[in-house]
Amino acid sequence: MFMEMVGLHQGRARAPIRRAFRIFLPAIILLAVAGCRSSPEAEKSDVVSGASLAGGSSPVMSGEIPPVDNGRRVLVVYFSRDNATKRVAEDLAALLGSDIERIVEKKTRTWGFFGFMGAGAASSFGVATPINPPVHDPADYDAVAVCTPIWAWHMVPPVRSWLRLSKGKLPQCAAYVTVSGDTAPDKVVAAMAKESGRTPIAFAGFVDRDFEVGNRSLYLEKIGSIVDRFR
Repeated sequence: MFMEMVGLHQGRARAPIRRAFRIFLPAIILLAVAGCRSSPEAEKSDVVSGASLAGGSSPVMSGEIPPVDNGRRVLVVYFSRDNATKRVAEDLAALLGSDIERIVEKKTRTWGFFGFMGAGAASSFGVATPINPPVHDPADYDAVAVCTPIWAWHMVPPVRSWLRLSKGKLPQCAAYVTVSGDTAPDKVVAAMAKESGRTPIAFAGFVDRDFEVGNRSLYLEKIGSIVDRFR
């Protein structure tokens, strides 16, 4: 009996350690990844969970997909640290003939060693950082597309903030887009739906290979999957 009690006590003592390990493991991995970055180009990525050049050299959308012209009012909203998510959002806006809004954080981030750690930790913990007041009200639109980078395998804090501010306002015709090094979109999209209160009619997850010149068809296929649902 005594040994059972000792075992139970040790198990309880180890439980907080295991919880702390699960919580801080993403930040530890993030530190390792950030420490391995050496290319200046890698610093231009929207992706914090791994080096990415997504969107850095993609050609401008031009006549590859028929644009939508159905009279709907459409809004494309995005956050982008630099190139990748911005490129996807601008291509979507061009094809949908939509208004476009870039989400802007009130804080100025620094992107050194600790900057990457802080960004990844905030994303992992579901933090919603303060953003500038949105210019457009999604309730005024017939359709909305929301685009987010993925940091440390999670939605970025400023997009989380925008979705919370817009909860209950998104039209039924809503789509979500993720941009990452190689992360599947499913869990992030589910989190976006929970924060916004709106299940999307379509979603797409862009990864590094989609932006390579030789894989242009992959990029067009994913853009087209969103555009076609807005027709």
